[in-house]
Amino acid sequence: MNYRDYIVYDFETTSANPHTTQPVQIAAVVVHGRKFEIKEGSEFQSLMKPYMTEESCKKHGVDILEDGAVAVHGKTAAMLKKAPSTASVWKNFTEYVNQYNYKGSNFTAPIAVGYNIKGFDSIIVDRLCTKAPYNFGPEDKQSRPDLFNRIHSLDMLDFMFTMFENDKEVNSLSADNLIRGHMGYAKGQAHDAMSDVIMTAELFCRTMRMLRFTASKKNFKNVFKD
Repeated sequence: MNYRDYIVYDFETTSANPHTTQPVQIAAVVVHGRKFEIKEGSEFQSLMKPYMTEESCKKHGVDILEDGAVAVHGKTAAMLKKAPSTASVWKNFTEYVNQYNYKGSNFTAPIAVGYNIKGFDSIIVDRLCTKAPYNFGPEDKQSRPDLFNRIHSLDMLDFMFTMFENDKEVNSLSADNLIRGHMGYAKGQAHDAMSDVIMTAELFCRTMRMLRFTASKKNFKNVFKD
């Protein structure tokens, strides 16, 4: 029986390169580990103040806020100048995640979920925890991020690839094209971290309920036995 919750999270950033970008918004919700429902009142969201000048960005090896990024997510320099520091937001976020770690160990920590987190968001988490110019933690004795569950993580992009890779009506697996376009999801504003998190969480819940239902109707015991 799984007693660990899932935390669906998302960043909006200054650029498209996860290794050098800066987060400008973070959002998350918690999904119940057995019911596959979003927990009421579990929302977390905040803007994050990035390094703003070319000089400071060059000094710290990060990307300045790009016009193309602003065009996508709408978080302007004027808005971000008033945002709380990245360090303070990350401290609040780690405390938020730890609230849902029912035994306080890495193996009982919440399971991270997102859309393309393997190729983007989890890289940013790693940098915020263990890499300059951040190094905010938490990290373990091997200098690995020590926030989410160490064993499990779920990237909904992988699920969607297995489901739609041969669907001729789907020409892109981007969240905008697949979930908002092909699937008809119409809630919230695209590329706002909170809206994207709710969308991904609802997709995750529907997908997991479908898989659990399918598994309950099929006896997998000795399925490979001749």
